[in-house]
Amino acid sequence: MDLSFNPKNSDLIERAKALAKDALAPRAAGYDREGRFPRESFDDLIREGFTCLTLPEDLGGRDLFADPVSYVMVLHEIAKGCTNTAMLLHMHNAITHFLVTLGTQAQKERLASLVRAGKIIASYGGESGTSSQWNRQLDTRAKRTGEGYLINGEKVFCSMAGEADYYTVWCQLGEDPDVRKSLSLLLAPADDPGFTINKKWNAYAMRGTVSHGILIENVKVPADALFGEGGDPLRPDIIPKFGLGYAAVYLGAGAAALDWAVAYARKRKLKPDNLPIATYQPIQRQLGEMKVALEQALLMIQRAAWTLGTCGPEAAVQPISAAKYTAAEASALITDKAIKVAGGPGMMRDYPLERLHREARAGLVMPPNSEKCLDITAKTIISGDITWAGTS
Repeated sequence: MDLSFNPKNSDLIERAKALAKDALAPRAAGYDREGRFPRESFDDLIREGFTCLTLPEDLGGRDLFADPVSYVMVLHEIAKGCTNTAMLLHMHNAITHFLVTLGTQAQKERLASLVRAGKIIASYGGESGTSSQWNRQLDTRAKRTGEGYLINGEKVFCSMAGEADYYTVWCQLGEDPDVRKSLSLLLAPADDPGFTINKKWNAYAMRGTVSHGILIENVKVPADALFGEGGDPLRPDIIPKFGLGYAAVYLGAGAAALDWAVAYARKRKLKPDNLPIATYQPIQRQLGEMKVALEQALLMIQRAAWTLGTCGPEAAVQPISAAKYTAAEASALITDKAIKVAGGPGMMRDYPLERLHREARAGLVMPPNSEKCLDITAKTIISGDITWAGTS
């Protein structure tokens, strides 16, 4: 198994490190405190070309889902600077990749021109009373009209609501209740008057994602706003890739916490010995456990990415689930231990640990949550049954 980066993409990883340290990290606390979309940081990513990562090369992108190991490492490095910004970048790049995968040549070219121009694409599938992690039936429906489609419904947890330029609406098209046949993706401009944002996002973590609810009333889109066919969003080469990116992002919160804790332990001194607490054996043990957890999870993510790129999407479903579970659990553990290393100061908002801890905890419930990841893994090893959201 070769987990080395493709040399042609090594520049992206180094640029991501620099951008995270110099631009994203200094702003992260402010976005969290204010519950504000990371506009300045996203503008930096747009200028640096990071919102074109998943476009094909012939359409002006870097086609990083053809090199998934590099893709997850780019996300991981950006997340060490700002978890919120990295998550939103992944959501944009993932749905861009899915639309390009499902679209006609004309649709691909039109979408690519929007992305190259700096437009942000969002993806909305969540609904109150349903879960993307289990069998589902959406209330958001689209029906064919003479000129295109008419969409009605309501979505929840809509990251970048009011900030993205285009919304990809996951809806059921037609009357068939089986989502394996009717679940469809329709792309609509965010300024359509049929979209109403319910600004109720006041979460304790991932506050900068501004994941408000959206009411959709008689939104009209043309015929070519439909990407792919009914059931396509549930294909194994589509939806599991969300989980792979989530794993890399949430582990970034843990990695940032470890870096901070090590730096703190090296300079923090206590009386009367006046030695850095990094010299204390209990502190060293905590740091050692954090490092091992981080490396284990990172290897799981890279293995899942390698499997995706080498063996194909169906073979990667279980490794992606295992990686998401391992990364979320590891990040929660690492941030918890980092606070223990810092002691009382670790809980202070002047330091980043309490924010990183909250963001890491969000990873435990972000789809696919830890229970669903284990469910998929168990089904795979017991019967070879590959099960994903809404497919069983």
